[in-house]
Amino acid sequence: MKAQLDRYFLGELSDTEKESLFDQIESSPDNKAEFIRMQNTVTVSQLGKQKGDDEWAGRKLAELNTQIDRKQTRRVFLKFVKYAAVIAILLVNIWLLTDKFLPEEKAPLYTQIKVPTGQRIYMTLQDGTEAWLSPRSIIRIPSEFSKDERSVELDGEGFFAVTKDAKRPFIVKTQNYNIKVLGTRFNVFAYTQSKRFETNLVEGSVQVINSRRPEEHITLKPDEMVSLKNGVLVKSASVFNNEEYLKSGIFYFSNKKFSEILDYLTLWYKVTFDIKDSAQIDKYVSGKFRQSDDIERILKALQGVHQFKYQINKNNEIKIY
Repeated sequence: MKAQLDRYFLGELSDTEKESLFDQIESSPDNKAEFIRMQNTVTVSQLGKQKGDDEWAGRKLAELNTQIDRKQTRRVFLKFVKYAAVIAILLVNIWLLTDKFLPEEKAPLYTQIKVPTGQRIYMTLQDGTEAWLSPRSIIRIPSEFSKDERSVELDGEGFFAVTKDAKRPFIVKTQNYNIKVLGTRFNVFAYTQSKRFETNLVEGSVQVINSRRPEEHITLKPDEMVSLKNGVLVKSASVFNNEEYLKSGIFYFSNKKFSEILDYLTLWYKVTFDIKDSAQIDKYVSGKFRQSDDIERILKALQGVHQFKYQINKNNEIKIY
């Protein structure tokens, strides 16, 4: 083969011999490579110009180069497809491994507890925190606290004795405000059915935060409370002395407006009050009653500290006058 190529580039082959040579070149990739190598060498050294052969050899060479380019392109494309397929398989395998074997970030499951009308519930949470819930309160507790915080959701009233954990603050989330603590004892009044909101601190420290405007927050010290007045959080001195209520169900109130007591009864017993002007509901009163008693017995007990009359009508409506 090499001898024939040498004779071709020296111009010593006949047309028949040239046809035979190019048939051999086209039939073998090695022969094609050798021909191209010699052609490049001859071109550089200007030994490839043969009289009468330029047009014929150029045409044949162009045909060979086209065939070579096509096959080389096809070879490159096949390699690309092969590598692309390998990459695709790897990506699919990675997805399958991630989907099937790696741990998922699952949304926490919640347990919701509703306190019946006229009853209270005591519970111990998974971290040891104790909670006392008032009637008709609703609490949502995650199946597992996160690594960053211990949070529960409350609609109602609850007293919490929080287990200390400096790395994970305890947060009571209400409709509009969050109460954030590390370890303390405090009471929260936050029924969505009431316009009132209060947090009383007994021990430790708490921060009451507006969930919609976090820059609005108040930090309490023991014997302080925060309440909502005209849509604004206000801090004031207050002594929460209802430990007896938590243990025995006897609700004690000191220097509270009669209207606030009626508000408690509305929420706790699912009743409505039709209050006449003569009832003087803004008068401050003090006293106590057993929260487990029925509503009429409680009203009679309240008559001992405030002068009023009542009439129980249909659909749990009570007229106060």
